Amino acid sequence: MTDEYSLLEIVKLCNTVPDINALISAEKAYRFLLNDDTLVGVLSNTDIAPLEAECAKHMEPLFVFDHSLRTVVFGAFYDTQEKRSAALAEILSKLRAQNKWATLAKWCGETFPVFGDKSQPNEVAVWVERAASSNFGIRAYGVHINGITWSKSGELLMWVAKRSMSKSTWPGYLDQMAAGGIGNGLGILESAIKECEEEAKVPRDIAMKAKLVGTTGYFMRSELGLHPETPYVFDLELPLDFVPVPNDGEVEEFYLWEINKVISSIKKKLFKPNCALCIVDFLIRHGIVTAENEPNYIEIINNIHRPLPFPGPRRV
Repeated sequence: MTDEYSLLEIVKLCNTVPDINALISAEKAYRFLLNDDTLVGVLSNTDIAPLEAECAKHMEPLFVFDHSLRTVVFGAFYDTQEKRSAALAEILSKLRAQNKWATLAKWCGETFPVFGDKSQPNEVAVWVERAASSNFGIRAYGVHINGITWSKSGELLMWVAKRSMSKSTWPGYLDQMAAGGIGNGLGILESAIKECEEEAKVPRDIAMKAKLVGTTGYFMRSELGLHPETPYVFDLELPLDFVPVPNDGEVEEFYLWEINKVISSIKKKLFKPNCALCIVDFLIRHGIVTAENEPNYIEIINNIHRPLPFPGPRRV
């Protein structure tokens, strides 16, 4: 019989970095700072040597390393997001060719923004290849879409995706109907529409009805590095006769489940952790999990909406 876990235990799977300063101290990690000392990421000390060696090959090094303070900042020459992004892309490409960072084997040609530089357009300091985001410990953004419908008797139902067994991460686990990172400067709603179309073949005119209902926040780590993440969460009510179809190879099949079955599967750790967290948020917002029926209600909410120590976008 499969063990069952509490909802608090489930959402805590996404919060395995309880205190960033303690982590930096214990592991001698390096703070990734902008030139005004704004903290935008954290690098493992094991990643520093190959990065510094590659930077040293350039007349104007992209980063300046202070080993006594354990900080990494941009060199003075790199004063625009364009200069920084181009130089970083070149360096990461060389680290990838040299197999210096294992994460770069998952190179996908998608870039994530690092916010916090008020002198730059949209306050983006630099664009980082997605595969290297966990090396730099930067805050990442995504979209998670809850696909829901109502039975003829008025019962709430949720579409659940089973991840393809060929996925490099969490193969065979359960997922929301659609989810993915926000990269390459794509807008929030446009990212949600894109993921719905790509993963579940939801027509654009239906996907556009997705409602942005808020965000979640968590700070986890994996064998690949650090993952401080902020997903934008959408609810999309679908016609009862609509059936999502696997479209891009990332989903094996879809199920339409009653909410109790969704909750039971979450408690059995059958869902990818961050998707489980976003569904628990859904259950709270819709009054299914309440302070009356869940003893860990407040602590669950605190873990779902974890404050992150890095700046985010100030405008869309």
